[in-house]
Amino acid sequence: MNASEWMLPILQERQPLLPLDSKIRPKFQLLDGLRAIIFDIYGTLIVSGSGDVGSVDQTDRSQVIQRAMQFVGVEERLDRPVMWCDLRRVIERMNAERKSDDCISPEIDVVAAWRRVVDEHGWTAEEQDVATLVRLATYFEAWANPTWPMPGASDLIHRLSSSEIALGIISNAQVFTPLLVEDLLFSEKNRPPVFQPDLCFFSNRFRHSKPGPRLFNALANALQRRGILPQEALYVGNDMLNDVWGASQVGMRTAWFAGDRRSQRRRSSDPRCCELSPDLVLTSLPQLLECLKLP
Repeated sequence: MNASEWMLPILQERQPLLPLDSKIRPKFQLLDGLRAIIFDIYGTLIVSGSGDVGSVDQTDRSQVIQRAMQFVGVEERLDRPVMWCDLRRVIERMNAERKSDDCISPEIDVVAAWRRVVDEHGWTAEEQDVATLVRLATYFEAWANPTWPMPGASDLIHRLSSSEIALGIISNAQVFTPLLVEDLLFSEKNRPPVFQPDLCFFSNRFRHSKPGPRLFNALANALQRRGILPQEALYVGNDMLNDVWGASQVGMRTAWFAGDRRSQRRRSSDPRCCELSPDLVLTSLPQLLECLKLP
């Protein structure tokens, strides 16, 4: 079994999940001169039961943890049950260890977090146990944060990919997240990538998360290498702080996606978002096409 097969539960354990009406009024305008569109994943291209990566959710998931541990055969190796507060405490400690002036929004590797958790509960996982840890992290995520493609996402991405607009991703993510994107696009073998690899930035790979500047600065540099100015790029995301504010700090145009009540993040109490006004407000992904000049 290869590494990608360890993460297949993220797809196999899904059930259809529809977005919930957000009661938000959309805002459209025609955007000229766009040469790149960058997307968030959770809550934007993907319906997310928790609205984000599952480990970010604050809901007590102790029962889900115990179910996942039993399913992958870890439970009997521990000297006491793992609770949700144990996982949260490890994540908070790992983030605190990395937080600095250069890393104001650290991101954990969730598999490393699970390794610490089980070690603290009596099982020291060895290198040969990595498959078990990945499967544990994946089953927990699949059950704690069910996902499903956002209506219209696949058609929109394929429509945009036939234009001259470069496509990319900035997302808070974990090791299993790219599988959700691949499934969304059902890409054929030997077909050029829909999302340009040099324009894709996942928080777990950089160990920095949104709304910190690291991912957006890296994107700005990648756009510059392509000769694309920040104002020639649009960022589409569901979180006014993580997405709209973060992208605006590097000069990008922004679209707030408010198509699902679970994941719409207005952040009205945050001073950075009080007077923030995105260029677009979308309540369904196909609406984006109404704001673009495509051949």
